[in-house]
Amino acid sequence: MQVRRLGTRDLELAVEAIRTLKEPTAQPTLGGEYLEKFLSRPENVLIVAEQKGMPKGFLLAYMLDRVDRDQKMVCLYEIGVSESHRRRGIARAMIESLKLLCKQENAMKAWVITNRSNMAAVRLYERTGATCHPNGDEVGFVYGPENWPNALSEG
Repeated sequence: MQVRRLGTRDLELAVEAIRTLKEPTAQPTLGGEYLEKFLSRPENVLIVAEQKGMPKGFLLAYMLDRVDRDQKMVCLYEIGVSESHRRRGIARAMIESLKLLCKQENAMKAWVITNRSNMAAVRLYERTGATCHPNGDEVGFVYGPENWPNALSEG
């Protein structure tokens, strides 16, 4: 199993990984031209685990600039492994690859949000060295298009 960050030269593998491993709702908007643009941006991270040229897992993360220091922080946004290849250390290997990238980029931290009820994710993050905030007071909120203003206000 090979785990690596993809770049624009890996466009075919990226398309196949997203097409086969991502939720079906994402696929109608999938296009090679868009993925090539996505992969060309250094702040976008797509790590894929492949076996014999076939994607078996993917990790999506974003490097974010800080306003208060010249260091990035990294949001581990999504991770997925094909059902037939789960519980083989693939997700762990992809996270280790992301952690190495964080070290190389001198990132101040990497973070991920999940549900407490997603015990598989909680165990994965704990086993790869992540720590939960001690007071456990985090709350996640989402703004969707139904919340966008009808017009931009001046001022």
